[in-house]
Amino acid sequence: MSKFFQGGERRKLTGWWKTLVTLIGVALTFYGIWTALFVKLDPWLHRSVFLTFILILTFIVYSPSKSSQEKMGPSYVDIFLAVLGTAAGVYFVLNAERFITRWPQVDPLSFMDVFFGLVVFLMVLEITRRTVGFPLLVIVLIFLVYSFLGKYLPAGFSHRGMTIVRFVDQMIYTLDGVFGTPIGVTATMVYMFVLFGAILDKSGGSDFFFKMATALAGRSVGGPAKVAVISSGLYGSISGSPTANVVTTGAFTIPLMKRIGYSPVFAGAVEAAASTGGGILPPVMGSAAFLMVEFTGISYLSIIIAAAIPGILYYIGILLQVHFRALSKDMRPMEREDIESPVTVLKKNWYFLLPFILLVWLLVEGYTPTFAGAIVSFVTIAVSWLRKETRMGLDKIIESFEEAALSIIVVASACAAAGLVIGGIMFTGLGNKATSLIFRAAGGFKLVVMLFTAIVCILLGMGMPVPSAYVLTAAMAGPVLLQVGLPLLQSHLFIVYYATLSAITPPVAVAAFAASGLAKANPNQIGFQAMRLAFVGFLIPFFFSFQPALLLVGNVGEIILASLTAIVGVIALAVAMEGWFRKGISGWGRLILLFAGLILIYPGVLTDLIGLVLVVLVLGPQVLSRGIQRPVVARSNKNGSV
Repeated sequence: MSKFFQGGERRKLTGWWKTLVTLIGVALTFYGIWTALFVKLDPWLHRSVFLTFILILTFIVYSPSKSSQEKMGPSYVDIFLAVLGTAAGVYFVLNAERFITRWPQVDPLSFMDVFFGLVVFLMVLEITRRTVGFPLLVIVLIFLVYSFLGKYLPAGFSHRGMTIVRFVDQMIYTLDGVFGTPIGVTATMVYMFVLFGAILDKSGGSDFFFKMATALAGRSVGGPAKVAVISSGLYGSISGSPTANVVTTGAFTIPLMKRIGYSPVFAGAVEAAASTGGGILPPVMGSAAFLMVEFTGISYLSIIIAAAIPGILYYIGILLQVHFRALSKDMRPMEREDIESPVTVLKKNWYFLLPFILLVWLLVEGYTPTFAGAIVSFVTIAVSWLRKETRMGLDKIIESFEEAALSIIVVASACAAAGLVIGGIMFTGLGNKATSLIFRAAGGFKLVVMLFTAIVCILLGMGMPVPSAYVLTAAMAGPVLLQVGLPLLQSHLFIVYYATLSAITPPVAVAAFAASGLAKANPNQIGFQAMRLAFVGFLIPFFFSFQPALLLVGNVGEIILASLTAIVGVIALAVAMEGWFRKGISGWGRLILLFAGLILIYPGVLTDLIGLVLVVLVLGPQVLSRGIQRPVVARSNKNGSV
């Protein structure tokens, strides 16, 4: 029974089952491209067709539990469920016009309407359990119980209740349930960028970014860790999945970091923190940013522009901690013969920059992210033909199409489940009740409301994909942030940050879990170390919420001053965290730098002056002294720990 609660796992299919999955995956990708470039379907119809593909793929590809033999094909039950999901999809398509034009909760549903509606509802619960696991399913079930039994609660939390038919009508045959905004964004923007990432990977583009990161940082002290930070940030911005990013780039960077002397815990934490940050790093960011576009109506271009400085500060903080840790342990850089020069790397594969340049241009010109993602995917295939070594043949293109379809399953399942929660919140009026409750509990104080929101977001994000954490928190706490006077952009970017960072927050830190297998270290220890490395990321949302200059809002002078002092503040925080600059820092010195770093990141002339004075007082003597004090123990021991 315990295996049931752990969810399923991806099967290693062979033979004709593998061929069938490839065909379905290619068909889903062609469907996504067709709807992105050539035809505009009704949203309900488009999302129902997309979910049908997801249902079929999930029951074929994912086993019902971890005890199932992953190398075996689907069972008879799985085949039956896949066929039943197909039947539901066909029924929806054949009756689409009636469902699209009917008046919800007024026009009656037929027996078959209710039957297939319940089928899809139950299947969404099952694919959520198989792909995401039990935590998200529990949250969905709690909201479902409230939907049916809430009428029996005290007046402050009660509602009129609902019947099975009303429930199916709301959750299946409107855009406020399963087929709501989360699955809609997944079927359009998210899928096109997942496809872009898959094509970039199969074409050798991801290898180019890794080599460029190595060329830029490999020769410096602690080079492998810096390579991990840069390459994981670049790749994570495209993939949008902390877990997928860890297992992709971490397979190489974690062993390399351990080899030069970083402890397994620190190596895993560097990869987890860097991979997680991709979701808040432009130019692509993660799927939560695409959801933010739909929830707020703010353009995608405006979001990535606003997120630029905070995202850069996040990675500067990690790089500096890695650097000071390497100095304190006197770690060596990578072997020079293993590193190409940046010029050499660019000469060989410069053309992989073209899709990103085109992407930015398309967004600036006002094209939708969905259209832009589809176009740059084809451009990536085209530029891969400029060199024989990267040229994508038909087999590579098919592999990338299939991989995109398989990679979207988890996100789509989570977003379909999140749609159930949002539908329940809207139908029962729980959103207004939650807003009122949080507001009263916080006493109406903006800072306390923000703190509550961050905690809720992290708790909801434990063990589930970032998009789900964002959607649930945006639905429940987003209105509270607006109510206390936080602007729309800051409110939702605040939630995006904490939804993203929940991937490294113990006890259920999915990115840390993924890194633990590669680092062979305790996942909770990795998670806490990753939180320390990502310390700046946990602070930045509070600062840009009160002072929007960090979001490039304001005059040029304010923005430049805020950016420069924030960088100095991040340096101070990194030194405080590691206790090392050119030599060791005393305990009092670290506390002073911690305070100085905080007030420097918070834009303001007075706070900047005080922070700068404190930094100079603590670090000035070390800057004026000659040389770097080497630690007593300079090398790692036999097992690679430090």
